[in-house]
Amino acid sequence: MQKPMLGIFPRLFSALWLFTIVFVVALSQTFAAQSSGTATKIMASYGGELGYQAPLWMAHDLRLFAKQGIGSELIRIAGGSRSMAALFANATQVSQSAGVSPVQVDLAGGDAVIVATSTNRATVSIVAQPKTIKKPQDLIGRSVGLVGRGEMNEFFFLTALERWGIDPKSVTLLTIPGSQPRLAAVAAGTIDATVLAPPFTFEAEKFNLSTLTDFATGAEPFPQSGLVVRKEYLRNNRDTVKRMLMAYGEAIHILKTDSERSTAIMKKYMRITDDVIAKRSYEYYAKLFSQPPLTEEKGVGVVLKFLATQPGMANAKNSKAEDFFDNSVVQELQREGFFSRLK
Repeated sequence: MQKPMLGIFPRLFSALWLFTIVFVVALSQTFAAQSSGTATKIMASYGGELGYQAPLWMAHDLRLFAKQGIGSELIRIAGGSRSMAALFANATQVSQSAGVSPVQVDLAGGDAVIVATSTNRATVSIVAQPKTIKKPQDLIGRSVGLVGRGEMNEFFFLTALERWGIDPKSVTLLTIPGSQPRLAAVAAGTIDATVLAPPFTFEAEKFNLSTLTDFATGAEPFPQSGLVVRKEYLRNNRDTVKRMLMAYGEAIHILKTDSERSTAIMKKYMRITDDVIAKRSYEYYAKLFSQPPLTEEKGVGVVLKFLATQPGMANAKNSKAEDFFDNSVVQELQREGFFSRLK
């Protein structure tokens, strides 16, 4: 039995260090090769094929970044810790990420800051193989697949275990970065449960998997997805960040008003062929996207409250949620009437 991933938060990057060095060198070379033009260039990362990543996809594919004088390249980096590593190595300028990783980074002395949040509600569920898991307590002694150490879906899984009164040491947590491989593993019975979000929760219905809990039904806000930059980058490139958020805001507007264009791009990046699931995914997320994409302080507070219970994260208890996000650029766009002019 593989050892459970305990003490996950204090050493955010250690297990990924070799990967990060190789990845960052390759990525930096790619970015440098693409930066010979006159437009401002950004390399932006996103975490996977989940529908809440759509604002970044839209801003890139519809050339909304280019409309604002920004040349953009997207790269998929599975897991918040990996994307934060790339951000701090200056291999990327922005990461579309859940709020868990940047908060952890800052608690460890980093300078990440959330500048916009497009999804302020949780969208994930814990799904299980019904042959082995009929109730939460059946997870004891079983294996669960998650993205990896210190990631957003581990945050949700550990939160659920705490709610159910289950000792994390009694569950084996396995690292499986992709949503599709985790879904396939649960369906095949290779692992017993995992954390998924649409479209993969809809895919799970095809395999008759059971849902142990759906965090989307909760009342508490949560910074599910938003844009993260380094505070230093924001200070030195505020105009670029502002133009970036103009493109991001227009992307959210299109997502909420143009189902045809939105569904086509979501289907492409989610890598699904099922038109029904693509449509369900669009309808699910379109109503959740925040416009304007302000970060909710209470949602960041939820993250801090949980992290304060984890080993090595005692400093989360006395930290202020307002220190981990900066709504000032979005608020500036509000005052200028940018969002009200979108049509």
